[in-house]
This record gives sequence, structure tokens and C-alpha cells, in this order.
Amino acid sequence: MSRLRRPEPGTTGDLFAARELPRPWSVGELTRALKNAVEPKFRDVWVAGEVANLRRQASGHVYFSLKDADGLIGAVVWASQARRVKFAVAEGQEVLARGFVEIYAPHGKYQLIVQELEPRGAGAAALLLQQVKERLQADGLLAPARKRQLPFLPRRIGVATSPTGAAVRDFLRVLHTRFPSMPVLVAPCRVQGDGAASTVVSAVRALCRAGVDVIVVTRGGGSQEELGAFDDERLARAIAACPVPVVSAVGHEVDVTVADLVADVRAATPTHAAQLVAPVRDELVARLSALRGRLERTWEGALELRRRELRALRAELEDPARVLSGARHRVDDLLHAAAAAARDPLRARRTRLDPLRARLARLEPRRRVREVRLRMEASARRLGAWQAATFRRETLRLQRLEGRLEPANMAKLLARGFSLVLRDGHVISRSGQVAEGDALRIVLGEGWLDARATARDAGDDPLPGRTVPARGDDAGGSGGGGR
Repeated sequence: MSRLRRPEPGTTGDLFAARELPRPWSVGELTRALKNAVEPKFRDVWVAGEVANLRRQASGHVYFSLKDADGLIGAVVWASQARRVKFAVAEGQEVLARGFVEIYAPHGKYQLIVQELEPRGAGAAALLLQQVKERLQADGLLAPARKRQLPFLPRRIGVATSPTGAAVRDFLRVLHTRFPSMPVLVAPCRVQGDGAASTVVSAVRALCRAGVDVIVVTRGGGSQEELGAFDDERLARAIAACPVPVVSAVGHEVDVTVADLVADVRAATPTHAAQLVAPVRDELVARLSALRGRLERTWEGALELRRRELRALRAELEDPARVLSGARHRVDDLLHAAAAAARDPLRARRTRLDPLRARLARLEPRRRVREVRLRMEASARRLGAWQAATFRRETLRLQRLEGRLEPANMAKLLARGFSLVLRDGHVISRSGQVAEGDALRIVLGEGWLDARATARDAGDDPLPGRTVPARGDDAGGSGGGGR
């Protein structure tokens, strides 16, 4: 490891000759060399000292120094380990730290990486216990108000203890003496030594899942160290969280553990625990018998009292037939009075009702409707007769008008042999309206003829007896005709 070149034995150096200097170490090389030389030798050491320069980081790491009269060493408890420290580390506290030595190259210093930390000295155990009690007290787990009553007659009792210890034997012996048929479920666990607290916690939780009505956590007497499992904070919190009442019977009467403080009831011994959780069966039977006798006597006394009261009441009662006859008379009288009271007002109301009914009859809507309907039917008949007479009269008048219009019917005149002379579409009724050579159209009863006027004469009328209008009327033009 050393790189110094040592002179050979028996030789001396030449002061004026050029010296060959050793190759220097780099800082890193020296640090790594020390690290490799030191750390393997101090992988698991216990160091006792006083806590100084205590610092708690936000990350949870705890830094401090361990010192004594001769030296000082830096120490650190990483957050993962700090959560497992059972007590609150304080400045000036004497502690015992277990861990390994690490050389931190960037700062060139060595420190103790702490993996376990315990208080040191005669008061260490008391300090641990006191701090556990303070945390439980702060969480309200020691408050008397949260203590629960034990069931008077549990259906099944759970016991968390060593199956081979004297405690379970004493408990079962006393329990079966008091109540032979009481069911008991024993959850075996270790009650002292490393890991004992965890097994007791598992036993308590298993009994909770099994559905017992009360749990007894017990073990026999021992030293404070042997009872240490029952001062464990995890067991205390498991007992506090138990859904059924818990009886703690640990050690002798003078031994008070944390489990005793948290439990709902503390028993001085396992025998005392059996007396607390189960009554004496024979005493219960005797008490029940006494209560039954007392109840029967009370019942008989009450029944006899009621019988006497009934007889007294019966003696005070009247003859039911006589009471019933009188009641019937009263009922008849009341019915007669009620009929009379109802009849007179009824008559009075009928007297007022008759004129109203006659008035209503006169105003009866049906009759009025029937009268209106008859009047409407008579009017309808008169209207029909008037229409028929008017139709006949108008028919006759129309026939007379047709008779008067018959002579003026042109078609019939043409059919009778008359003709109609037209010139340029105008009717010619006088010869003066036609000049010689004019084209004429003669309309007959059937067909027509075209002719031309070869001569005309306004003189004699070929129809004797007919009055010929004066010539001055020729200009008027139309109407009339000749054959």
C-alpha cells in the first residue's frame, strides 16, 4: 500500500547526490486507500457517547455527534432508520449507537452510519417507557373515558398467550371452575424475547377476526425485561384498536405494563382475569332460580290482588237485565221524541213546499217547450198552405202570361207560313226601305231564300184591312213583315 522507497539497510544517503523523491499520493488515492483500509474493519460497531450538535433535516435524516471526554465522531441516522428509533433523541443524551464507519471522501471525514440507537444508562428503559406512555396519552389511548364494559356473559372468550405457560393453565382452570361450558379460543404467541410483541399483536388480531366477545392478553410474572413485549407501542395500539373489550393480565399485581394501561380492564393475575370475564355458573343458576321464585310470587300476588278487585267491582255492578230494561224504556222514549221532533218540522216544510211545487209546475220548462213546439208546428202548417196557394196562383199567372206571349213567338209565326225579309242583316218591314236591285234574304219556317228586289211599290197593301203607317215612319225601320 505504501509507495515510499525505503533505503537499503546498512547504506547511507549522499547529501549532495540527487535524491529520488517518492511519488506523492493524490488526495483521492489516499482517501480511497484509507476507505478501503478502515471501512471493512468497522462494519458493525457499537459506540457509546453523548449526543451533541443534534440536527433534524426536513428529509427525516438526523445528524449529530457522539462525544466523550477523549473524542468526537460524527453520526447520522437516515430517515428510513430514524422512524424505527423507539425514543426521541435529545441533546446531551447518553446513547448507545450501532452501525458502521463510513469515510465520506468529498469532505475527507469519517462518520458513523447509525442503524440502531438506544438510550444508555440506568434510566434508558424508563425513558423509553415514559416516551411510549406520553405518545399514547397524547393520542387519547390512556383516557378512562374510552374504557369499555366487559360483557356479562360472553359467548366465547379469546386468550392471547403462550400455550405452554402457567398463565393459560391457571386461567383455564379457574374459568372452567366458574363456568365449565364456557367456550375459549386460545391464540398461541410468544410472550417474551425478541419479536414477542409482534406475535402477541398477531394473536390479538386473529382473535378479533374469529369473533370472540372478549380477549384476555396474559402471561405469568417475570422481570421487567421479560415483560418488555407488553410495553411495546405496537401492541398497545393493537389493543386500543381491538373492536371487543380487552383484559390485560400480565405479570404480578405490582407489574404495570403499557398493555395494562391501554386495556379496557387490568387484571392482577391470569386467575383474576378468569374471574372478571366469566361469572360463576352455579351462582347464576341459583340467582335465576331465586329470581324465578320471586317473579312467580310477585305474579301470584298481583293476580290475587286483581281477582279481589274484580270481585269488588262485580259486587258493585247492578242486575244487567234490570239495567237493560230501563235502557230499553229510555230508548223507546227517545225514539218517540225524535219522531215527533222530526214530524212537525216536516209538516211545516211540506206546507211551504206545496205552493212552490204548483208554481214550479206552471213554470215547468217541458210544458213550455211543448207549447212552443205546437205553435211552431201550426205556423209550419200555415206556411206550407200559403206556399202551395202562392205556387198555384203564380203558376196560373205564368200560364196567362205565356198565352199572351204566344202570338209574338217568331218561331211559331214562321212555322205558320210567315217569313222574315232581311237586307244586310236588318229586318225590312216597308217597301220604302228597299231599292231596286237590293239583295234580300227571306227567312222561312224552315230554311231561307236569297232574292233581289226587281220592283217595289209603296201603294196598296196586299193584305186587305191592314193599316199601313205613313211613309214618314219608314225611317224607323224594323218590325212587322209581309207575305
